[in-house]
Amino acid sequence: MKRFVIPTFLLFPFGTFAQWELTTPIKTRSEFPAIKMVDGTTGYAIDDPLGAILRTHDGGAHWERMADNLGNSPRAMHLWDAQRGIVVGESGSVYRTTDGFTTISSSNDPTRGHLSCVFFINDTLGWMGTEGGRIYRSTDGGVDWTLTNSGQGSSNYMTAIQFLDTEVGYASCAGGGKVLKSTDGGLTWQNVGPDQLVLVNDLHFYNDQVGVGVGSGGRVIRTTDGGATWDSIPSNTTYSMNDLDVQGDVMVACGWWGRTIRSTDAGLTWTEIQAGLVEHRSVSLLPDGTGLLGTDGRILRTHDMGLTWALLVEGTWHTRINKVSFMDADTGVAIGWATTGGFEGGLLRTTDGGRHWRKAGGGGLGVHLSPEGNGCLGGSSGAFARTANGFASSIPGNGPNMAIRCTWSFDAATHLVGGGYVNGGIYRTTNSGISWTRVLDQGNIVISDLYFVNDLLGFAVGEDGNSHRTTDGGLTWEDIPAGGGHTVFFVDEQHGWTKNFRTTDGGDTWSPMGGTPQSTMSLFFTDPDTGYAVSYTGQTVRTTDGGIMWENILPEITNASVGDAALVDGYILIGCNNGDIFRAQVACPSMPVVPSITDLGGSLCTATNGTVQWYLDEEPLPDGDTPCIEAIEPGLYHVVITDALGCVSAPSATVQVVSTGLQAAHTGIAARLVPNPAARTVRLVRADASPALLTFLDGQGRIVRAERIRGSESTIDLSGLAPGIHVLRIAGPAGVDVLRLVKE
Repeated sequence: MKRFVIPTFLLFPFGTFAQWELTTPIKTRSEFPAIKMVDGTTGYAIDDPLGAILRTHDGGAHWERMADNLGNSPRAMHLWDAQRGIVVGESGSVYRTTDGFTTISSSNDPTRGHLSCVFFINDTLGWMGTEGGRIYRSTDGGVDWTLTNSGQGSSNYMTAIQFLDTEVGYASCAGGGKVLKSTDGGLTWQNVGPDQLVLVNDLHFYNDQVGVGVGSGGRVIRTTDGGATWDSIPSNTTYSMNDLDVQGDVMVACGWWGRTIRSTDAGLTWTEIQAGLVEHRSVSLLPDGTGLLGTDGRILRTHDMGLTWALLVEGTWHTRINKVSFMDADTGVAIGWATTGGFEGGLLRTTDGGRHWRKAGGGGLGVHLSPEGNGCLGGSSGAFARTANGFASSIPGNGPNMAIRCTWSFDAATHLVGGGYVNGGIYRTTNSGISWTRVLDQGNIVISDLYFVNDLLGFAVGEDGNSHRTTDGGLTWEDIPAGGGHTVFFVDEQHGWTKNFRTTDGGDTWSPMGGTPQSTMSLFFTDPDTGYAVSYTGQTVRTTDGGIMWENILPEITNASVGDAALVDGYILIGCNNGDIFRAQVACPSMPVVPSITDLGGSLCTATNGTVQWYLDEEPLPDGDTPCIEAIEPGLYHVVITDALGCVSAPSATVQVVSTGLQAAHTGIAARLVPNPAARTVRLVRADASPALLTFLDGQGRIVRAERIRGSESTIDLSGLAPGIHVLRIAGPAGVDVLRLVKE
């Protein structure tokens, strides 16, 4: 349980706005069979073991889980744009979205078997392949599918499909070393592949004549006559390639043991480039040379079209988290073990209040940090380690022979550990774990949690209903009628709570407490009146009268399996199975956040979920209540944001605007949108006919779509954009125009 709780300064009644945010979306056991960047900021990835679809809005540096524990694991993905996509997976499952996987339409037909690849040539016409050699065709954007005549047996694994137009397409098949070709829109297929020359895992055709395939043993094949004949191309590697992506003449394939191969002449010659030692399963490149590698347990990024790669995100432990503890508002740890809901044991550490976590060592069942940074952890069979620096480093040792489920540290030398079931009870050391004294013998009854109000007064509870108190620093213990459970907490020497009971006299007497979830795993209070209780499912309730009445404030999370929780500077953090750590704001932080401003060539934007107020030269702008404004007048701009809880941010850093040149855009001389508002399409009319980059930003200032335009008039399809206000940024040789679009 937690000893340090940051006081919160202002509390507010709750509506439906409180939300959980996953802070550890990528794990050491994550595998990415598909990764795809739509533009320089927005991209998606499939995490196969977790059955998840992930999204990034900052080029892959951070990811959010859009879908979790899908009933049938996803395997392959096709994206039309930043909002519209389709994912296929096991048991014939198909997942479709029109809003960036915020919501998903799903269907499955187990008779199809496991789906392994998918491709669409336009908004409606597409194909998907199966592990059993089948190919299906859709003419309505993936809603309905019809079996085609692939001519393949059930042992032939379909790995990739690509169409050049609505009639001509190719498919690769790993099981029989085949490449298939269709000239009738995928209704029928003919074998054009070099049987047994290579088990093809991916392919790319530049046109109906020139194509390249990569696959087993690092082999590369290339055709210049539409598949009638194939050449075996030296790849300079013997490691199998899993995926291939192409930008112009540059081709990059990725595969086993950290190997990638790269060609700059459309597949004629190749160079092996090693990026780590872990298997790469997917690769995505953009025209500007940036790209991502989906690697087991990590994501890598390139800025030079795959010539070099650097680690961008490293996954955290895929473990079942059992305890969470913080020493202050920034530094904390979470510990987990290998069991159902965890593939490995591991200790996670944060230094920014739980926003980000990294691997910090081996795992266990119990952990505690004191405000001074002293702490200890324990696990099965007496595993024990201690720290004097908040687990920036640790010193291994030996604990008593039991499963250590909870710990408490007074100083660098004095520690308590509790646990069981076998040899259950509480043990104490005063020499850093060299020797231990059993101070409470529970036999085969477990101790689940420890909490000390000060160096003398402490409490312990167990899952079997047992509760105990000490008044001499843990030397001796007495039984008390507190009901037991997974958690115990005291806000001062008089006021304390367990799962179902509360006391106002230091534990002498206890009163039943209704309203807390039956499966309460953790509770904590900021004062004698205000407290929170978190259940096994993530459901969180709040009291303002010391525990007499409770109200729901945070919802359950699918498959959360909460082990423990903490309250840190206005945020509740929960540790769950699979190494998931969620956080949600329940009060204002002690230090107001500082919003940031993005300058988009005259349009200023800030990312927010709250209420915005823009200022020019310290004066509020009358219409400055939108996430993006057009900075027409010169001067100093800053923004202040009030979030859904009523917490007011600090002022942002100022942005000085000297001259924007946006007046012409607003008068319609440079560019205009017709009609505006618009529902399906909008016509962009420009005075400049030069090629330009058109970028769409949503109401929170995030880039959601980017495309190239040319000519003085362009018809823009809006079907993939969410309704609301969007900012359009048009960057061309003559400068930047910014327009505001209202999507109905």
